[in-house]
Amino acid sequence: MIVTKYTPEDLEKLPLRAIVALAARCARRVESLALPRGDHPEAGRCRAAAASAIQLAEDCAKGLPCPSVERVVYEIESCRVFTAGDFVRESAMETLVLPTHAAATALRACDLRRVPPEAHMFGAAKPNPFPHLADITADLAARDVFAAALTAADAVGHIDTFIKGAVEDYEKLLKLDLGSYPQAGNPIDPSSKGPLGPLEIEECE
Repeated sequence: MIVTKYTPEDLEKLPLRAIVALAARCARRVESLALPRGDHPEAGRCRAAAASAIQLAEDCAKGLPCPSVERVVYEIESCRVFTAGDFVRESAMETLVLPTHAAATALRACDLRRVPPEAHMFGAAKPNPFPHLADITADLAARDVFAAALTAADAVGHIDTFIKGAVEDYEKLLKLDLGSYPQAGNPIDPSSKGPLGPLEIEECE
């Protein structure tokens, strides 16, 4: 079994879009493991919610507009109840939930950086708190992504193919030099058609 020594701080070597891209890749690998069994009455709903959750993370990484963040987060969160009591499905579902949180948080951090300092009618502007808030928000996104990688590894039983794939994704993102943390960085396509290459997908038994 491959043993790694990565920490949340290692993600801070990547800009936000690259961090979310990593989460999207982890989620895509375990997507099918998160779904209730095919005969479950809510299977279709969960399948649609899972697809939307991963799409949100991918769109965020690509720098595309994400107008339905709240709805997507709500839908995937509401599907948690349908995997309760099944360790693999619960872990995989958490891997889908966390990237939506990371994407929403990363988008919020980018918004905060665009807020101008407040003008003051009697002289200099007040100190602008928003860059600091953006930094804190970026940290939350990074920790959600790190947690997503851990829950994905739990879902697949820490098999070497998953660990190797996730580590390779991280190393490739570093080499692409997409920008610096905690900035948004350059857009990146995390799908199998992008520069990170094909994904090894874990399938339900």
